[in-house]
Amino acid sequence: MKALGLDIGTSKICVTVIESNTGKSIESFNLPNNTFLSINNELTRMQDALLIKDKAISLVNLALSKYTDIECIGVTGQMHGIVYLRDDFSISSPLFTWQDESGEMQYENSKMSYAEKLSNITGYKMATGFGLTTLYYHTHQKMSYNARYISTIHGYIACNLANIKTIILHSSDAHSLGLFNLKDNKFDCSALEKAGIDKKLLPDVVDTPLILGKYKDRIPVCIAIGDNQAGFIGSGCDDDILLNIGTGSQISLKTSLTQTDSPDIEIRPFSENKHIFVGASLCGGRAFAILKSFYDDVIRMAGFQSPENMYDLMIHDIKNNTVKNNPVFSTLFCGTRKNPHIKAEISGLTEDNFTAKHITYSALKGISDELYFMYNEIKKFDSSKRARLIGSGNGIRKNPLLKEILEKTFSLTLSVPINNEEAAYGAALYALTAIDCFNSVEQAQKIVRFEELS
Repeated sequence: MKALGLDIGTSKICVTVIESNTGKSIESFNLPNNTFLSINNELTRMQDALLIKDKAISLVNLALSKYTDIECIGVTGQMHGIVYLRDDFSISSPLFTWQDESGEMQYENSKMSYAEKLSNITGYKMATGFGLTTLYYHTHQKMSYNARYISTIHGYIACNLANIKTIILHSSDAHSLGLFNLKDNKFDCSALEKAGIDKKLLPDVVDTPLILGKYKDRIPVCIAIGDNQAGFIGSGCDDDILLNIGTGSQISLKTSLTQTDSPDIEIRPFSENKHIFVGASLCGGRAFAILKSFYDDVIRMAGFQSPENMYDLMIHDIKNNTVKNNPVFSTLFCGTRKNPHIKAEISGLTEDNFTAKHITYSALKGISDELYFMYNEIKKFDSSKRARLIGSGNGIRKNPLLKEILEKTFSLTLSVPINNEEAAYGAALYALTAIDCFNSVEQAQKIVRFEELS
C-alpha cells in the first residue's frame, strides 16, 4: 500500500511517497517555499498563502500522476502561524508565520509587549509567533482581514484537499496556536474571553488520526498534524531523544505528563492523549547559515565570489577532538521563546582561538549546547533512561561534524532514519494509521529504518 505525505515547511514544500510494507520512501518531490512577502524592499515574516496552496497542490498532483495507486494522503507543516479565511473558506490574508514578531510590539502605553500582556491576563505562556498572540495583536490593531475563521496553513490545505467547508485541526496543531488546555484537549474558552478573542474564529479540534474527506472523490485525506509531531513519528522515535535541526531546532521526548513549570520546555499533544516534551530553539541551523553569510561577506570584501560548496569548506578538516581551547559561542541570534530580546555572543576569545576553524566549531557546539541545556531541563521532570539519540533535519544530515559534536555532548550514539523527509514521511504514516493499515501510531513507527552513524 502506498501513501503520500505533504509537508509545508518554512523554506521548502515537500511530497513523499512511501510503501507501508517495506517502509521505503519511494520518491520525493520538492519546491522551494520562496513565498515570503516584501514591503518597501524589506522581507517580512509573512508568506503568500495562496501561492503556498498552489505549490502544495501542484506537488500532490505531480506525485499522483506518477503513482496512481496511492491509498491515502497525510499533511503536516510549519506550526504556530495562522492564515485568515472568509465565510466561503477562501484565503483572505497572508500566512503570518511562526517567525512573526508582532507579539513583541509594545502593548498600548504599557511597558509590556502584546505577548507579555496576553500571558498575564490568561495565565498561559504566550510567545510572539504563536497564532493567537498574532491574532491578539491584530484584534487590538483592528486588522480583521474579513476573517470568519483562522487556521494553520497546512490545516487549511488538508481540509481543502478533502473538499470540506469547515476547518478541523488536530490537537498537535491547535495547541501550537496557544491558549489550549491540554487536559481538556480544547481551546480555553475562559482565556479566550479574557483576551477578547472571538471563539467562533477558532476551528474544531480532534486528537485522533481522522479522515477528513477524499481528494478528487477518491483518495482519503487525513487531518493535518504539526510538523514536530510528524517528524517524531517519521523518525521512528519511541523512548529515544529526537533532535531535529533545520531552520530552527528542537529536542523531543515522550512523556506521560501534561504540564511543567519550566519556562524553557513545553509539553505538546502527540496523538490520542499522548504527549511529548519539546524544547524549541528559534535559531538552530539558521545560526550556521548566519555564520556562512559572515564568511561570504569577508570573501566579497576581498573581491572574490563565495564558492558553492562553502558549507563543506567551513567544516573541512575540522575534527571533533582536535580543536582545543575554543571560545564560547552562544548562537541565540533569534533570542528564545522566554526572552526574545536576548542576543548571540562570543566570549573567551584569545589571539590563538580567533580563527575561522575555532569559530566554526564553536558555533556548532553552541547549537548542540542549547539542545543539551533543554535536555537537562526535561530531566528535572522525567528521569527515564534514554538509550539513543535520533537525528533528523538537514542540519544534521548534511553536517558530519555536527553529528560528532552532538554524540559527544549527549554521550550517546546518534542514529538517522534512512528516509530523509521525516515530517512528510510521518504524515504519510499517520494517514496509513487513519485508514487502519496500522493499529496504532507506535506500530506504524516500527517500519522506520535507520542508518547507524557511529
